[in-house]
Amino acid sequence: MCTELLTMPILPRRELAFALTPGETRVEVVRPDGALSASFAPAPLGREAARGTLVLIHGVASNASRWEEFTERTPLRRDWNVVRLDLRGHAASVTTVPATLEKHAEDLVALLDALEIRRAVWVGHSLGAQIAMMTATLYPERTAGLVLLDPLVDEALTPKAEKMAARRPLVRALEGWGRFLHAVGWRRRLPHYSLREHDQRAREMLKAGGDALEAFIKEYSSPWRDLGHIHLEHYMRDLLETGRPSPDIRGLGIPVLVFGSRSGSFTGPVRMARWVEGMPGGAYETVPCVHWPLTECPDEVSGAMAAWLGRTFPG
Repeated sequence: MCTELLTMPILPRRELAFALTPGETRVEVVRPDGALSASFAPAPLGREAARGTLVLIHGVASNASRWEEFTERTPLRRDWNVVRLDLRGHAASVTTVPATLEKHAEDLVALLDALEIRRAVWVGHSLGAQIAMMTATLYPERTAGLVLLDPLVDEALTPKAEKMAARRPLVRALEGWGRFLHAVGWRRRLPHYSLREHDQRAREMLKAGGDALEAFIKEYSSPWRDLGHIHLEHYMRDLLETGRPSPDIRGLGIPVLVFGSRSGSFTGPVRMARWVEGMPGGAYETVPCVHWPLTECPDEVSGAMAAWLGRTFPG
């Protein structure tokens, strides 16, 4: 596949690359200050015959394997091109600079350029939703639409989420400590991390309910669990970027589908619905989850997304 600036020494860490599903091809895009590990799956009738391109963007401390099951099973593969990637600083993608929302947006556009694709529907979860909104704001001409899974928009945050945002000074200090350790040569070797395997185990806990459900929430919210698979400075940067003021997409005039959490753990469904109602071209779906819809209710997400895309982009 296409790459850019191949003379640069920064390359993806292939031993951490996510597994491909049938029909996907691995893509590497080298940037001046990092490198991206991604995949591209053209629609079966050919990329030019597709209704469009979906770019799947994962969340905090995650990687592209979060979308593996979705990519393999979704009916959208029949008539959409599908791209997924490790964000810089995650799994096989590397970075030499702090991974801000703006930097991620640049990466997504560079990825489209490498694939010779003009526009895409950005599909993001949590931090990925923040990145999707920032990309649409900075590059509206490259944006066909947005699908946002439980975005942490300011207008819908619960007191629990607002309390977490108050810890930003501590998070910033920990990010600086992580960068110092890296500068003096202390660096962990991270293990390969498949989120699909974790999701299958998590569904067993969810099905059991009761204490198992509480254990699921505790585990999937645990920074200690996350830090087993991401370097400290990149994790803290994820938290800082997720907690930034939400990019304002209400005046862009693009179609937007928002999935809200029915549990109201990090965002309130009523307030989220009100935010979507104030957006021209906005549509809102609630799903039975805490904050991880691709883990908790993947079939509901895939079905609702396919229905909305079919209405919005009839082809």
